[in-house]
Amino acid sequence: MTRLQNSWQWTFKTLSAVLLIAMLMGCNKEEPELGPATAQISAYNHTEDFIYQFYIDGAGGASVRAYEGGGKFVCCISYPREWRPDLSVTVRWTTSASKPKPYTGETWHEKVVPIEQYTTPGTTLNIHFLKQGNVRLIISNMGSGNAAYPGPRPPEKPADWPVTIIKGDLK
Repeated sequence: MTRLQNSWQWTFKTLSAVLLIAMLMGCNKEEPELGPATAQISAYNHTEDFIYQFYIDGAGGASVRAYEGGGKFVCCISYPREWRPDLSVTVRWTTSASKPKPYTGETWHEKVVPIEQYTTPGTTLNIHFLKQGNVRLIISNMGSGNAAYPGPRPPEKPADWPVTIIKGDLK
């Protein structure tokens, strides 16, 4: 064998070994860092007040009528893929009276609210506005109407609550 052939064989074997090691290192079972998860926001109003607007850490939400919600989504909020005990956000919202009460203006509320424990990232952050200014935040792939949903059932209007008429109902 010539010196040139020995040199090529040595180079080929060295490169093969380096590639094999690199491929074996790529078989590590850990997933690469995916960054934060994102979720759309869906609101549920379990109160008699009209929620004119709300914000979760500055991400805006739409209005929600008294005893209604779900099914409408606003985009988006980022959150960690793994839940931790100190995970909370600041929720700001404004309320005003709903029929049959007369409108007397809007009232702003603000509260630091923990995001309830989740085991896997979900596609929706469900926000539940409850009586006495309580708020629950649940990250899930299902809505409040699903039997396996970990939070409150959908809002229910009291039997004596007036029927909501919107412009589209009058056509």
